[in-house]
Amino acid sequence: MLGSAVLAEFSFLLVDNFESGSADKWYKFGSVELSVVKNASTEARDSVAESCGDYSLLLKGRTDNWYVGGIGTDLRVDASPFSRLQIDVYGSDAGGTLKVELFDDDAGSPNVELDASKDYIPTKDDKWVAAVPIAGKGFTRISIPFSAFKLDNPGVGDGIWNVDQKNGKYGLLKIQLVLLAATQKGSAEARIDNILLTY
Repeated sequence: MLGSAVLAEFSFLLVDNFESGSADKWYKFGSVELSVVKNASTEARDSVAESCGDYSLLLKGRTDNWYVGGIGTDLRVDASPFSRLQIDVYGSDAGGTLKVELFDDDAGSPNVELDASKDYIPTKDDKWVAAVPIAGKGFTRISIPFSAFKLDNPGVGDGIWNVDQKNGKYGLLKIQLVLLAATQKGSAEARIDNILLTY
């Protein structure tokens, strides 16, 4: 769990940069494979690649129906001081899409309540989704305003983007990253780094 006390001190909140060499705080689902890999050194000046440090998280896999799988981690933070999510993505020739899913707390619980009988869909909390294309090789910095996220499950929570921790709520509960292939049958691959909430 990320502490909300750091929010007043910094202009961003780091979710993960994988510099520990581990992805232990992330769970995976579907058939996605994940591993922390060493970043190659850059020959030309590249400020995004240079900010990625030594390690990033590799996601890859194959599919027969677009969906490869994904990863997620619990946040439980007051995200109201921030206005966007930023992530560095290293693409591949296979292309594809990275779907970003954010869950806000409407039930007053630190966990997202899920229905295991229906593909683990949330039963009480809002799920917000934005999709970004996976570009070719090289790191691309993607900055997604919270206003670009669309409600994916109307009628379940209150349908309002409320990620503060007022009135007994836990704020922004969880993030998931879902890997989709560019073709119905095929493979997808991307490396991710520097996931953070910022202004």
